[in-house]
Amino acid sequence: MKILVALDDSVFAQKALEAALKLAKNEPSTLFFLSVIPQLGAIDEMSPRIAEKLKIDADRVLKAASDRAQREDIRSETSMEQGVSPADNIIGLAQEHSVDLIVVGHRGRANLEKFLLGSVALRTVSHAPCSVLVVK
Repeated sequence: MKILVALDDSVFAQKALEAALKLAKNEPSTLFFLSVIPQLGAIDEMSPRIAEKLKIDADRVLKAASDRAQREDIRSETSMEQGVSPADNIIGLAQEHSVDLIVVGHRGRANLEKFLLGSVALRTVSHAPCSVLVVK
């Protein structure tokens, strides 16, 4: 089974990771860990330090998830992408790898994005090419 797990540094993403690891223990699986760095547009141009901090944070989250999967003997791959809509990145990677399941937290770190773009979880559920597990 191929399982895509969308990660940021929120509590909800950690719960999604736990759920995905449990599923992967029950059936031979590959976990695809994805962290999407928000594209900040003009802010990104004004402050490269902000973009660099976001990349460092995403890398830390991905490494921790990968290390955890390795300790539990679960195969995994990591991806870091940048995008305006994390749901679009999630859906694109799911299509690219023909995943069987997407696991997301019902909220992420960026509550502002919810007001600007709509809920990542809701958009992912609505447009995903496979089943989506939304973890609370």
